[in-house]
Amino acid sequence: MKSKKIFGMQIPENVENISVVCSAARECARARGFSQEDVQTFCLVVEEALTNSIEMGFGDTENEVDITIYNITSGLGVKIDSVCLPLEPEKLPQYNFQRVSQYNDTTGLSYHLMKNMSDSFRVSISEDGARELYFEKYIPEQKVKDAVQRKKTLRVATEHTKRFAVPEDAEKISRLVLRSHDAVLFGESIYYPDMVKEMLAEKRMVSVVAEAECGELIAHFALLKDISGDRVEELTYVVSDKNFKSRDTTKLPAILIEDAKRRGVYAIQSYVVTNHIYAQKGCLADGFSENALYLALNTASRHKQNEESSLHRIGTLGLVRYLGARESAPLFLPPRHREMILDIYAHMGVEPVVAEKTAESDSMRGCSQIVTDVEFKEGWMLIVVKEYGPDTFSHLKSEFYKAVVQGIPSIQLGLPLANAMTLEMCSEFESMGFFFAGVSSGYNSSENLMLQYLNGVDPGFDSIHTFSDFAKKLKSYVHQCWEERAV
Repeated sequence: MKSKKIFGMQIPENVENISVVCSAARECARARGFSQEDVQTFCLVVEEALTNSIEMGFGDTENEVDITIYNITSGLGVKIDSVCLPLEPEKLPQYNFQRVSQYNDTTGLSYHLMKNMSDSFRVSISEDGARELYFEKYIPEQKVKDAVQRKKTLRVATEHTKRFAVPEDAEKISRLVLRSHDAVLFGESIYYPDMVKEMLAEKRMVSVVAEAECGELIAHFALLKDISGDRVEELTYVVSDKNFKSRDTTKLPAILIEDAKRRGVYAIQSYVVTNHIYAQKGCLADGFSENALYLALNTASRHKQNEESSLHRIGTLGLVRYLGARESAPLFLPPRHREMILDIYAHMGVEPVVAEKTAESDSMRGCSQIVTDVEFKEGWMLIVVKEYGPDTFSHLKSEFYKAVVQGIPSIQLGLPLANAMTLEMCSEFESMGFFFAGVSSGYNSSENLMLQYLNGVDPGFDSIHTFSDFAKKLKSYVHQCWEERAV
């Protein structure tokens, strides 16, 4: 369909700026010949589309959203470009009017309104997280408008019961996560009911939910297997429903911890974004301690303004809570980072045995055991060495160069501290531009040294907010290592 641009604007990612665009949209519709009623409908769709783009973004008020309005043969077209979670609307939980009246659950309402008040609607997502939302409104209007409107409601006071989730909870869990999106960001799997059901059924995810008296799920906590070790799990998908008020809803469930201990888990890792401090405060209250700071780890949160500008990314703080005894093997600490590593363990209440010797002859005996995890949409790769072998260095270099060529922005490398070869490997990779991130739990109740590499992206130290004094100290040290890295 032939089109001509008649209006364009970039606005900061803040709902307060929506009214400016709506005013321009109203004038465009009037000039195009829309009736008064159609002008109002067109402006409502523009408002809803902008609200959705901002709500599905990453919460940084410095981000920008691009809006373009076109004259098309039969009316007006609107294109909105933003960077947000790469979710496919048709796979998400859909709007259900009965759930609105029963639970005040407006999940899916935004897409429902946009589809029903426009004549053509589509959403496309690129691998780097950029989203294009496009709709058209024709003259005269032929669609029936949906009368459902957004409304503010008071929080409902309720009692709740915490229990283990079952596959049949999948739809409610996805709805809960979507409702809580303004506070947290996750990988796409948890937003799709079919994927949640599969993870629960196959026990790839162990979840505890808080169920309100009315039967609605108002909080969710999950443990997933972590690539860093076979007895290490990640605490993730932690959300609560702001529409309900219930005591201790956000407190980490004891039944989840006890179940993890029963299954032989010795450490739980948690990764929280650093564009705010709320999740950090929650983890610390639940007995976690900071052990690493990963720069530019999360999906781009700043809209690209031109071809040359780089995308801003969000840093992530790593935290750990030990449930069982650690391996007692001595740790080989790189001299350069020895003091900081000992400070991290002291902060966690751990006193490791430190090896004073250098590499022994049997440190490279046997075959390399290396595991990798990569997420192209979110832009990161994790490489963890389980066992060293004669080909370990060449294998790691191959994986690293492959990631660089593929344009992966953030690369992390885990090296076993109980093996003396880590001293040599640390020096080798730091000479290639890697720098210190911290430590993490590893295989067989051991520990890993964590290094990181940024591939053409800014570390974003100004946007990293830390809560505790120790987290501030860790940030300062990582910043120093970044400044002193080999380039």
